[in-house]
This record gives sequence, structure tokens and C-alpha cells, in this order.
Amino acid sequence: MRTLLALTVLPWLTLSSTTVKNITVPPEVEVDFNCNVTALPVRWMWFPKHCKCAGESSTKVIYTIDKHRNKTSVQRFKKRLTLRGDLRAGEHALVLSDSVMSDSGTYTCADSKKRIQRYELEVTAGCYHNVQIESRSRSRTERVILSCSSCAGGKQIKNFNWTFNGKPVSDLPGIRYIRNSVVIIQNVTADEEGKWICASVDDPSQFSEYCLDLGSKTGRKNNENKYPKDTTQVTGLNKSGLTDPLKAVIVVVVLIVVASVTSVWLYLYRRKRSHRLNQNLTVNSAPNRDIYPPMSVGNGQAMTGTATQDEDEGQYTSLTVRESAIYCDLRVQ
Repeated sequence: MRTLLALTVLPWLTLSSTTVKNITVPPEVEVDFNCNVTALPVRWMWFPKHCKCAGESSTKVIYTIDKHRNKTSVQRFKKRLTLRGDLRAGEHALVLSDSVMSDSGTYTCADSKKRIQRYELEVTAGCYHNVQIESRSRSRTERVILSCSSCAGGKQIKNFNWTFNGKPVSDLPGIRYIRNSVVIIQNVTADEEGKWICASVDDPSQFSEYCLDLGSKTGRKNNENKYPKDTTQVTGLNKSGLTDPLKAVIVVVVLIVVASVTSVWLYLYRRKRSHRLNQNLTVNSAPNRDIYPPMSVGNGQAMTGTATQDEDEGQYTSLTVRESAIYCDLRVQ
């Protein structure tokens, strides 16, 4: 079974070439996801980093390229994904415009031959549509402070309005307002995870969003160590290098190869051993070889064991041939 698994998985891993690149950008930046493929159809998939904020909890096919047409299949990306490059040459880029924090996640390109390129995108909090959101937290009290302001150099906004997952913040218990620009969340729990939006009261088109994620808030430092980020933004997309996910794939391949070799060796060893035993049995059972050792006939007592039956029926003598025992029936006349 192990050998079959190895023979099934190894060819797939050989055909698949996974490239992982990490990108960190502020909001509103246009991001290019380059993909080198030759076999159609090509599918782009996305798994969100902030599931509650994005409103998605599973991998989604966001863009499909085939012989007939190209299409976007997720509503949030409808007018923000475009295609650049020469598909016939096997080189293209999926371009994400007007990036926002909830777009963060894993973007994967795969064609029918399983060639894969993957990007880990993180859109940080920052200036978006003339609104800036900043977050501060106190780990001892688990309190989070979200402050909202106009972007530097932009039109000054006097009044702001906050919503959480589409609901007015004023309706939420445990939330405090300060001058309508600051929200204080006491004792943050999973109930407060999601999308926080701050918008201008006078012009709702001026707004920004912040994804509150307890995993990101408490484990941001660990995530940065696990997934080193490319802060060169769009110009850094051409950089390459081995990252932890790729190393994990290499380790898996090595383990599968070792398991496969071990299984083959054990199979050959057992087969050779079985063949050797069959040869020994063949030699020992040859008709021209005297395999009958001296025997003595007693009062119903065999040499290597005891076989007791009715004395009127007969007596048994045990003939021992190495590991096998042959019982002969000596009838008393």
C-alpha cells in the first residue's frame, strides 16, 4: 500500500512546481500576480486570511481562463481583477486593483498540468479613500482602540460613522465612542472579530475598513516569522527563494521516497527469503535422498511425542524430518 501511494503521489509532485512569494502592500495599491503557464484552462484561487472580515471561510475560484472566455466568479472581485500579458506565450498577470485589507490571503495559479504559483498577500491598515484607521491594543486588558481620521494631505473630514459587519456600532454592547472618531472595545472576544468600517458622514464614499482578527492581533509576530514578507510591493514580485511552505513540500517528498524505498526493500527481502525456504524444502523432499532417520518401536510411545490410541488398533512411530513430523500407522496382526 505504501509503495502504491508513493508511486501515485510522486509523479504529481514531479509535475507540480510550486513557487511561493510573499507580498505586503498598503491599501489602494495595484498588485500583479504573475503566472507562467502553458496549458488551459487556468484557474486562480483565493483563500482569505481574515475569514470573518472577508465573509468567506473556504477557498474560492476567483478567475478562470479558458479557450472561450475569461471570467471573474466572486462578487467582491468583479470590477477589480484584470488580465495582462500573452496567454499564448504562457505568461500573464492577474492584476488586483484598489486593494483593501479584507483582500489579504493566499492567491494560487494552477493550469491543467498542475503547475502552481502561489502568493501570500497582506494588505495592511492605512489610508483608503481619504480615511485612515489605526489600531492600538493593550494585551493586559485585551482592549482594542480603533481611531479614524482623514488621510494626510486629503480633505479634512469632520464627522465619522462606524459600522461593524454592516451594523451600526452604536447598537453593540460594550463599545464606547469618543468624538465619533475613536472606538474602544473592552475585553475583545470572537464576537468582535470582523470588518470595522469608518466612513465620512457627509460623503460615505470616503471610508476605510479594518479587519479585527484575534489570530492576527495576538499572533502577528509569529506569522511574520513564519511567512517572511516582501516589502518591495509590486517591484518585488520577481524575487524568488525557498520559503517554509516549499521546504515542507520537499520534506514530504523525501519522506515519501524513503518510505517507498523501504517498502520495496522489504518486499524483495521477503521474496528472497521465501524463495530460499522453498529451495530447502525441495532439496529435503527429494526421492533419492535418505530422509528417514533410525527409529525405534516402543510400546505405543513415539520418539518425538506421544500418540495414544486403542492398543488393539495399533501403535504409532514418529518419524522426524527436521521441522516436520510424519506419523506411521503400524497395525498389530
